[in-house]
Amino acid sequence: MSFLYVPAHLRIPEVPNFTPPNGLWRGVGRDDGLFAFQPGSWGWGGYVMTRGSFVFSLVVDGFELTPRYSTINGFMWWQGNGFVYKSISFGWVYIAGKFAGYEPIEENYHTDEETGEFTAEGDYFWSFGSPPTEPGREVELVGRGSNYGGEPKSMTAKWQRWTSNNECGVYEAQDGASGEKVLGLPRFRAGGEYFTRSFAKTKGHYTYGRIRYSETYGKWVIGEVGSGAGWHEGDEPQVGGSVTFRFCRNEGSEARGSDMTVSYVNHVKGDETAKAYLGEVAIWR
Repeated sequence: MSFLYVPAHLRIPEVPNFTPPNGLWRGVGRDDGLFAFQPGSWGWGGYVMTRGSFVFSLVVDGFELTPRYSTINGFMWWQGNGFVYKSISFGWVYIAGKFAGYEPIEENYHTDEETGEFTAEGDYFWSFGSPPTEPGREVELVGRGSNYGGEPKSMTAKWQRWTSNNECGVYEAQDGASGEKVLGLPRFRAGGEYFTRSFAKTKGHYTYGRIRYSETYGKWVIGEVGSGAGWHEGDEPQVGGSVTFRFCRNEGSEARGSDMTVSYVNHVKGDETAKAYLGEVAIWR
């Protein structure tokens, strides 16, 4: 899989107790739309890979509210079957049937004559301290306005993602994602020599250090075919496996050498660079 590292601080609206990453990996080619980075909380995993989402979603009553990348009263907000945002008077609120940023009304506090419970009038909404920022954590939503003293709700966080303990390597699916993803270039070894796959193909084939595909001879080789010192012939290295490169020499040559077993080791960062396109900016006229 192909990714480019973008060494820039990701700027998003403020989220309580969440720190945006310094730098991220951007997928290119068939991985376009994927991003990998260290999340703002280790509870999400050492490294995460997402499809265009830089912040977790919130869940209320089984419905998902997704992040909106703009601010309301200085903080990010979420939208789904209702809205979650920071209000001026009540702090964080969850409300439906209104619009994002609406300032809820709660007034006429009194004791209900029939039930004897303290209640209020106004909009039907809930308030809470701050959104959950880690998986498995629940936040209680307290009834406010005409819902004052009503049945509380719980809020959790989810993030469809792939996670890994290492920056490069296999990322496993979490929270509704499927399959697995891989970040980094596969690296192989034969004895004390390492062979790292190139980022891009040349004439339809990758190169692996000294291992390359010979267009002239139609085979994978190490060294120069026909060299007086000999060369090696084999197959393209495969992730998770090993291939053997046979030592070859010219007919009648007394050159000596041994076969080489090239085995997969891990995935690593490459050293190639390219321009990365992240987005576009509208020009107001």
